[in-house]
Amino acid sequence: MNFSNRSLLNKTFLADGVYSLAVGAVLILAAAPLASLFGPAATPALLKLLGVGLVFWGIFHLSAARNGGPVATAARVSIAGDVLWLAASLALLVAVYPSLSVYGIGFIVIGLITVTDFLVYKLRGLTRERAAIA
Repeated sequence: MNFSNRSLLNKTFLADGVYSLAVGAVLILAAAPLASLFGPAATPALLKLLGVGLVFWGIFHLSAARNGGPVATAARVSIAGDVLWLAASLALLVAVYPSLSVYGIGFIVIGLITVTDFLVYKLRGLTRERAAIA
């Protein structure tokens, strides 16, 4: 399937998958230097765990986007995951704000912005697909 012929939801799943894999790989491979840059609240083990989770999240999105997908169930799971990510990121930012460096705060804020963008496009894409079916 040609990329330009894919739906907005499908393109968003592909972008989320690639982005999640890339950030996950960076967190796994550079956990120690990033942890020291982000401040005492960020440990290498925590960043590696987060990286592994993002790799699985990326695989989920890329596999769901195959063959013109995702199906509505995968879209709902992804949307719920994004909402949970946003809530957890805000809670983390509030809880450990004093022990984060400006880089750690920036990393969380960039994640919040990126996930919010993906969430908005997933919601728009799902709405368009529902309208096309009706």
